[in-house]
Amino acid sequence: MTDLDAQIVAASSLISVLLVFVFAYFSAVLPTIEELRARARPTADDDRAALRRRLGTYQKIVAAVVVLIGLVVLLLLPLSVEIVRGQPWNGTFNTLRIGLLLVDVLLIATAAALVMEFVMMGRRRSELR
Repeated sequence: MTDLDAQIVAASSLISVLLVFVFAYFSAVLPTIEELRARARPTADDDRAALRRRLGTYQKIVAAVVVLIGLVVLLLLPLSVEIVRGQPWNGTFNTLRIGLLLVDVLLIATAAALVMEFVMMGRRRSELR
């Protein structure tokens, strides 16, 4: 086992815990966000204001989860850079290294999906004015 592989193995328990939190937050907020965006436009002004406030609250939650994902990606960045420098796709297949790069890709895709939800919630909030 190389030094880089040992670093990945040493960091894997921390990475696992962080990923559980990131994806748990994502899966917890996504159904509520989808439901809020799909709600029919309330006829009463106070109901529209309440829906706008709730969408705004969820926008803050989504922003916090995106920041959390960014911090996890930053934490993984030194290992990921070392893996890319070592060109993991050449030579023998290294599951550990490719797996860490896949985690990076999944985190970035999750952040992108959350940013899209953030934007769509903002559009929905402006429609409710």
